[in-house]
Amino acid sequence: MIEENLLTEDIGNILIVDDVAANLKILGFILKKEGYKVRPVPNGTLALQAAEKEKPDLILLDVMMPDMDGFEVCKRLKEDQKLADIPVIFISALNDTNDIVNALKAGGVDFITKPFKAEEVIARVKTHLKLYQQSMTLQEQSKKLQELVATKDKFFSIIAHDLRGPLGGFMSLTELLADDSFEITPAEQKEMNRDLYNSSRNLFNLLENLLVWARMQQGQIVFDPVQINLQELVSDSIKTLEDAIQKKAIQITMQLSENQHVCADSNMLQSIVRNLISNAIKFTPKGGNVTVSSNSTENNTSVIVVKDTGIGMNSTMTANLFRLNVNNSRPGTDGEQSTGLGLLLCKEFVDRHSGEIWVESVEGEGTSFYFTIPAKTVSNEIALADHEKDKIENLKILIAEDNENSEMLMRIVANTFSNRTLVASTGAEAVEICRTNPDIDLILMDIKMPELDGYDATRQIRQFNQKVVIIAQTAFGTEGDRKRAIESGCNDYISKPVDITVLVELIQKYFKK
Repeated sequence: MIEENLLTEDIGNILIVDDVAANLKILGFILKKEGYKVRPVPNGTLALQAAEKEKPDLILLDVMMPDMDGFEVCKRLKEDQKLADIPVIFISALNDTNDIVNALKAGGVDFITKPFKAEEVIARVKTHLKLYQQSMTLQEQSKKLQELVATKDKFFSIIAHDLRGPLGGFMSLTELLADDSFEITPAEQKEMNRDLYNSSRNLFNLLENLLVWARMQQGQIVFDPVQINLQELVSDSIKTLEDAIQKKAIQITMQLSENQHVCADSNMLQSIVRNLISNAIKFTPKGGNVTVSSNSTENNTSVIVVKDTGIGMNSTMTANLFRLNVNNSRPGTDGEQSTGLGLLLCKEFVDRHSGEIWVESVEGEGTSFYFTIPAKTVSNEIALADHEKDKIENLKILIAEDNENSEMLMRIVANTFSNRTLVASTGAEAVEICRTNPDIDLILMDIKMPELDGYDATRQIRQFNQKVVIIAQTAFGTEGDRKRAIESGCNDYISKPVDITVLVELIQKYFKK
């Protein structure tokens, strides 16, 4: 938004400059009666000072003044970038054509001849204030349009380049695996399977960032700050990056108190931390170090730092990191793809928390990203002290899933905790199985199923079973999906593709002893 350019409190703020006190008084009376805010000054020097201190929406400027004439005042205003757009109406006893031409050349928008008439002054002031308002509105719309164009360009750049590259490699590997004419050893196949997994995980992370960013631009992300244990959240983020950490033998160090809490939106903070740590890993050579630390300030704010011993950045790159219209992408130390989109997301999410994000970097030595988040102190008595995971077994689990691959993954995870696993491929089948098996402990409920979707299936199950734990799962993953799932009767929610670690932790959340 362009500050100071909209009319002050929707009331014109008018600066009157005239060395004759009677003229100041009369003009002031006329304009105040119309509801304008009026500031009279007797000379050009004071006029420039007054405009600098509080930018007016319009200036009525006398030409003939002793210390500095109106033409010179107007010229200096137009040389100041902050004040150049203020409309200036000259008001003078001079009425020669050359005087009017000089006034317009100096930057004036109009000329009123003394002795002036109240009706004429009011009409011209209203006209130019309206034009000024329209001009500022157009500038603001133009700025927003430029941002939208930059957003569109960034979006298509990622689709055209950053997605196409990894997808090409992914397709080549799958083509090789599917071609029987190639002899592939078990060791080679294992390595290719790992590469496929890493590629699919990277593609998913990129798509997730892309979709979240797109929803942010449309104002569709719900902001829901809650109390969060910072160490647990950072630890969870690190787990999702374990493959990249192991591949590059990066040493990750957490310097965080067990009981340090912050007040933040869990999904947004998770995205900030994950993106910054992923970025640090990406631009740190093999065997390097990444440290996550935090300290609290006096104003109840936590400063979180992600520091690496990577390749660093020059001052030009750090200055443009969070700018949408500048391409900051570069490959990682192992050729990893980079779009710069993750950092844009970090900036937007930090802004939503009324925080700040900044970077310090030295080429060849490393980079430190800092961001602030509201802190929340929790006493030791109410902090979660026991982080050990109790062993869970002998659960009776129903998997409601119409996709065979997803159902197989769920069954593998469920068998870790279950002595009996049931499967339903439709919502109606899930309801019937629950009705005939009232001792089911857990339902992993897909939302998009034929005949009866997961929302309606859950509602029907809740009519006769209030105790069973139901965890919804869907490929959409929006905040609206989560809210709808909880409202339909689900206990919790997980997004597809399902992160096995997150699913296991959810099951432990409800069933650990």
